[in-house]
Order: sequence, then C-alpha cells, then structure tokens
Amino acid sequence: MTNSLLKCLSVLLAVGTCISCTPEPIDLGVDDRFGALPATALTPIQNPYSPGKVELGKLLFWDPILSGNKDVACVTCHHPSHGYAEQLEFSIGVGGQGLSALRRNGTIVKRNSQTILNTAFNGITSDGYYNPEVGPMFWDNRSKSLEKQAIEPILSAEEMRGVQIPKEAILDTVIQRLERIPVYVALFEEAFGEHAITVENLGRAIAAFERTLITNQSRFDQYAAGKPNALSSFEIRGMMNFIETGCANCHSGPMFSDFELHVLTVPENDQLNILDDGDGSFAFRTPTLRNLGITSPYMHNGVFSTLEEVLEFYDEAADASQNPNVSSAQRDEKLRQLQLEDDEISSIIAFLKSLNDDHFDAEIIKEVPSGLHPGGNIDL
Repeated sequence: MTNSLLKCLSVLLAVGTCISCTPEPIDLGVDDRFGALPATALTPIQNPYSPGKVELGKLLFWDPILSGNKDVACVTCHHPSHGYAEQLEFSIGVGGQGLSALRRNGTIVKRNSQTILNTAFNGITSDGYYNPEVGPMFWDNRSKSLEKQAIEPILSAEEMRGVQIPKEAILDTVIQRLERIPVYVALFEEAFGEHAITVENLGRAIAAFERTLITNQSRFDQYAAGKPNALSSFEIRGMMNFIETGCANCHSGPMFSDFELHVLTVPENDQLNILDDGDGSFAFRTPTLRNLGITSPYMHNGVFSTLEEVLEFYDEAADASQNPNVSSAQRDEKLRQLQLEDDEISSIIAFLKSLNDDHFDAEIIKEVPSGLHPGGNIDL
C-alpha cells in the first residue's frame, strides 16, 4: 500500500463521517492498483460506435431467433433485472422455462453466468490500458473480444443451439432467418450498409450494445474521482483490509480483476461433478468484483450464495481439503489463509458493496422483429 494511501486513510478514519467538513480538498491517494472506470468504452477499429448498431444489437440480444429451437436469447441468462446475470448456480439453456432462480428443466450449462455489465472494459490494467479487440471473455479466457464472444453461445448445444441443428450449420441457419425479416434487413443495412446480414456483423451489433452496459457511477468511483465523503469510514477500513489481506493481488485495476487464470480450491457443486476447464487444470479467470450485490451466486460453479461464504472460503483457501480434486501442486501460489476476524469480513463486504451501481439500461423489451417472445421461454 502506498504511503499516501496509509496517511489518507488514517486521517479519514480519525474524522469518521465528518470528512466532508474539511475545508481543503483531500488527496485521497487511492491505491494505484485500483481506479475509477473510464467514462466511455473504447471500440475496435473494425466496429466503431453508432446508434444504429446499438439499437440493432439490443434487439438481437433479446431475440430468441438466434437459438436453434427459437426458445433462448442472450438475455435469457443475462437479464437486466438481475444485473445482466442470473440467480442460478448454473445457467439453464435450451429447453428451459422461466427466468433466473425460477428457471427449470432444460439443459444445464456447466458454468455460472457472469454479468455482462462492464465487459466492455475486460482486460483493463491498473494504468487504464486495454485493447477492445482482444478483451478476454468467458471463465477460461477462450474468446478475445465481445464480438467473438457474442457468437459462441449460438454455437453451444447447451446454451442456444440445441441438438436439432448441427454446429456447422447453425450460423448459416440464423443468418437465413434474419434475411427473411424485413425489419432486420433494414436495421442491418442502416448499421452496416448493403448486404450486411453476416455472422461478423451479427457479433459486431451485439457487442456494440453490450459496450453501452457500463456502471461507472458507483460510490467507489466517486471516491476515486475525488469525493472523500462517497465512502464511509467503515468502507474505507474495508478497503484497507482488502489490500492488506492480499485480495488486491488478483482483484486489481478499475475492474478489480487481473484477468488471469488461477487455480483455487473452490468446492465442487453437488449439481455437477468435477467442473474443471476441460484439461484438468481447474484454472479460471479472476472475476470482476463490480456489482456483486446484484449478481450472486459466486464462483465459476455458483457454489457460494453470499459474500460471507466467499470470504470464509478465502479465509481457508490454502486448505486443499476444500476440493480434493485439486492437488497442492496445482493451487495458485498466491493462495493463503487470510485469518480474518468477523469485523474485518464485515468491513470488506461493506467496501465491496460500494462497487455496486444500478445506473444501467434496465429496459425490458416488449417485442422483437421476429415476433417471438423476447427472451424466449422466460415466463412460467
């Protein structure tokens, strides 16, 4: 921790909630591993921003015409009512009915659904640098950029494709469907020009919409921007504990993520067995900590339902017994027992909640150009 931050925090804790009455501005000295989110998101050279793309992308995001059985849309598992995530341990894709925690039946997707909020900034470093053309996506970083990520669920048999249409045929099928809908033809041409309904432009349109889903007005962002009374003394103490216990070693930068893959000892979820990344390494990307208050449950397998459970796990994370399938040789070298007291856990959780921000597009679309039910079979 920087000396300036220590000095600042000691002053803030001494004066408590009366810091706003200090006549001179305080240099908050926010640790240089953190920072406020940028005001706007960068766009790839091949996909510059336009209102037409965003409008088109939003409709596509809600339209189940992109799925094999026309029953699942992007929003099915990333709904604005749940912070563009869902309250399920594992997503339920093709064949499911209902929304979020009420969703039943269907095919289980072997990962917890991460929020799409702020994914425009994936890959951002502590100094604010990122390249939107190669932003890491998914729990295993297998896709680079929102444009490429947007296409992957359509190809997945569990998420959107189903088994009726072969993987090699689904994208052509979706394009042909879109070409038969005059509204989509017009919207694609407005956004991209003539003969514009292509797989590449499909991904670009969805990505353009997703880049508008930014939450950069949290109380932490206000604090980092120079408003000393945006955080309470207890939340500031939580930030100190967060840093001192080593949480910031991986949860750093404006997104509170190093975007690296780490092997932890997260317990298995009883719903499915041994959810490694496919090669037995159990390596998963550090998730963002922003908007945790509205995006539970947590971890790649949704095994923890509360932030208290997450911190209790980390308090004993060096213990291999939490997941016997992960050997001590596999575990990340940064893992260690935090040895937190109850008040320290409470203060860290208070700090994490200061990263919440509900200033995002929460509109519920009522109709889509295909005429299908927006979001697919999300009504019970």
